[in-house]
Amino acid sequence: MSNFLMPNEQEVSDKNKKIFEEFKRMFGKVPNIFLAFTSSENGLESYFNYFTQKNSLSYREREVINLVVSQVNECPYCLSLHSVIAERLGFTKEQILDIRANNILFDNKLKAIAALAQRLVVAKGNIAGPYLLDFYQQGYDQGHLVDVVLAVGNISTLNLLYAISNVPIDFPHVTVKL
Repeated sequence: MSNFLMPNEQEVSDKNKKIFEEFKRMFGKVPNIFLAFTSSENGLESYFNYFTQKNSLSYREREVINLVVSQVNECPYCLSLHSVIAERLGFTKEQILDIRANNILFDNKLKAIAALAQRLVVAKGNIAGPYLLDFYQQGYDQGHLVDVVLAVGNISTLNLLYAISNVPIDFPHVTVKL
């Protein structure tokens, strides 16, 4: 692992400081993973646009994807961050563990979206058969499928940045092992 030098929050560009205000509104602080994006002058802005993009998925559906993909990619930072967000969205600690294990028994739609997201990552996009069938049977359509792919890409970006930067985890730490 390389020695990734964390940018100093006070020394980032004015453009990035404006985006920091949004993160402070959302999280009460600028999470370290987002500070790491400022190593590139346009990195934070590009990711923020990706992070806040509109799509057809609910916040709960997106958090299921975030947790499942972060579990597959073994990202303790993202699991810690998204466990906090999932709790804010009303998931219990037990449900969060079930989501991470892709063992959702409390909601069939969320079960289908979790299985699809996990399969997208594990099979590198080669999905077919029961994953898509169940997804469509739960009322999702092709537009939702595209939005799932975008959500998987979004969280995968964070997982990758953490893997190369190893920024300090600044949320209650969640272990990767279930």
